[in-house]
Amino acid sequence: MLRRYTLLRTPGQYETTRPAGTVITRQVDGQPQYFELTDVPLGDGTFAAEPLGSL
Repeated sequence: MLRRYTLLRTPGQYETTRPAGTVITRQVDGQPQYFELTDVPLGDGTFAAEPLGSL
């Protein structure tokens, strides 16, 4: 199932069929930033992608 995630503490969203618990990498200000996809629904209908910092 396709889900839309809001990248917390960062402007942007991410769509994927990957399950919760997956770690994704996005470029933020030219640096890699890691996010864990969660099952936490947000008020706008998206799910939370929790920032993990740089690994």
